[in-house]
Amino acid sequence: MASNAQRDATPRSNPLRRSHDHRSKSGSLVAAIVTQVVLVLLTVSIIVIAPRLQEDPVTILPKTVYLPQRTLEHQAALAEFHQYASTPAALETISTQSLLADALPDLPAVSPDETFLIDIQGPIVDSLALLDGSDLESVLAALDSSGAAVDFFGIEENAERYVILIDCSNSMFERSRNRVLRRFDFQTIKAEAQRLVEQLNANTLFNVAIYEGGSLAWKPYLVPGNTTNKHVASEWIQAINEHPSASISSRRSSGPKLIEGGGTRLDTGLKQAFSFDPDVIFVVTDGEINRGNFKRIPEEEILQAIDELQSPLTEKVRIHLIHYETAVAKESEIAAMRAIASRNQGQFRRIKATELD
Repeated sequence: MASNAQRDATPRSNPLRRSHDHRSKSGSLVAAIVTQVVLVLLTVSIIVIAPRLQEDPVTILPKTVYLPQRTLEHQAALAEFHQYASTPAALETISTQSLLADALPDLPAVSPDETFLIDIQGPIVDSLALLDGSDLESVLAALDSSGAAVDFFGIEENAERYVILIDCSNSMFERSRNRVLRRFDFQTIKAEAQRLVEQLNANTLFNVAIYEGGSLAWKPYLVPGNTTNKHVASEWIQAINEHPSASISSRRSSGPKLIEGGGTRLDTGLKQAFSFDPDVIFVVTDGEINRGNFKRIPEEEILQAIDELQSPLTEKVRIHLIHYETAVAKESEIAAMRAIASRNQGQFRRIKATELD
């Protein structure tokens, strides 16, 4: 009975109070949600909308003047010059008046009878006559001329382009006569060739070549007759090997070499000489013109070969022949040399070879 009384004494919950508590909780939830939405909207407006409404920032820089590289270098050099240049020392002005006496002396009195006039009717002095016999006269004559007058073994020429062609076959150095071997002074030819070179001037062009079974030139082209070239050419001539066994194939030179077989090939030597386009060719030979095994080249064949070399030229090359007699020459050889000279506007000379002891 006591327990029942206690249950009855416990107060029962009020329905109105429970309804009120439920509404309070719902209102708090709605207020929280609204607050969150407002915060979200505010955040979006600050982060997204507000920056778009602002104007883009503008950067304002001062104007800069760029000068070309050369202008900058000039200004730098000028500034450096002004930095190191010192002010010139002041000089005292020099007056010519201070150098003169206070008064100049009076001029002497001259009588009219003592005056004279220069006679301009006298003879005019010939300036070249004053140079007569001097080296300067020859220099002026050379400058006035486009070529050079030369004398080679008595043959006189005047031209602008020269080639000296020298036979260097073994018969030019030695020959057997009556079973006696005789040697000859080749220095005679060297000295005459050197003398010819010395007669040239800077207005002329020249070259030197030697031949036997082939042909060898001193230079690959004609060179001016200046002092240096003449000196070097003279040395080259002097250095020509005088041994009878020397051959074109063993000789050395900066010029071209043309080999067309053994023997004494004047036709080969002339072919090379013509390649330099000369006005004049001087040939020194003992007269032998043959191929290997001493097969003589007929006169007409050699003349025909020269005609073929002359045919394309507007003006024929003059060919002079100097016969260097080392033995009793054959009539056919002399006739061939004379024909070469006469048919090519040249001259023929005979020079006795000097025997060596």
